Amino acid sequence: MSYFRKKQNEDKVFRGSYVYTRNDNVYCEENFDLYKDKKDYSLTFQSQIISRVSTGELLNVSIDYTVNKDYIPQKVIIDRSLGEDHVQELFIFDSRSTRINYSLITKTGEEKVTLNTAPKFHIATPSISCSMLFLRSKKFDNTGKNFYSILGSKNFWKFDEEPSFKNIMLQRTNTTTETINIDGKSVTATQYKLEEQSDNLLDVAPSVRIWLSQHYTIPYLIKTPDGTKIQIKYLNNLDKET
Repeated sequence: MSYFRKKQNEDKVFRGSYVYTRNDNVYCEENFDLYKDKKDYSLTFQSQIISRVSTGELLNVSIDYTVNKDYIPQKVIIDRSLGEDHVQELFIFDSRSTRINYSLITKTGEEKVTLNTAPKFHIATPSISCSMLFLRSKKFDNTGKNFYSILGSKNFWKFDEEPSFKNIMLQRTNTTTETINIDGKSVTATQYKLEEQSDNLLDVAPSVRIWLSQHYTIPYLIKTPDGTKIQIKYLNNLDKET
């Protein structure tokens, strides 16, 4: 399925698909594969998102997202195409300098910036399958609030501004797992609530609800305050070791 090539030492351990709905209308689908490197235990999510825009054209977004064994992003590629437009974003982490080399490549050229970062961070992409990887980057407090630094980009078809960091808070809604129904099938999930942190203490954003599987932080279900629901369509375990 993948737009990107599989690497030599990797095994495909999961594959899956999501359906995105808003007000019961399907507006987007995501297919993904998860690979695990047999030597260094890094993980690579390769996702493809397809959505039809208002003009009737298809927007295709391909994501290649690699984290090391400690769940720190090493390389992220976001590839967008719509009609004749084609744009690629790249985030490459240099662990020695603790910097991220960012590039935006368009038909008119390439823009580059270097960003300072803390040792633990996450890079936001349109892909849901790898959206919660940061959860395993440090010890999680099951009874309190947990804070993470997320790097996001507002550049879509052209370079508008440098990617910037924001802080989010993640908290478990209860200390036990729960059983949820996904299209008639019962699965065991852990529910979390996620909130974006603002500099204004009085400005509290509504929380996003997330039900995570026990597999590499892959979400089963996400619900947002605006009525958007992103639900797993299928999740196949291909890992020979499980």
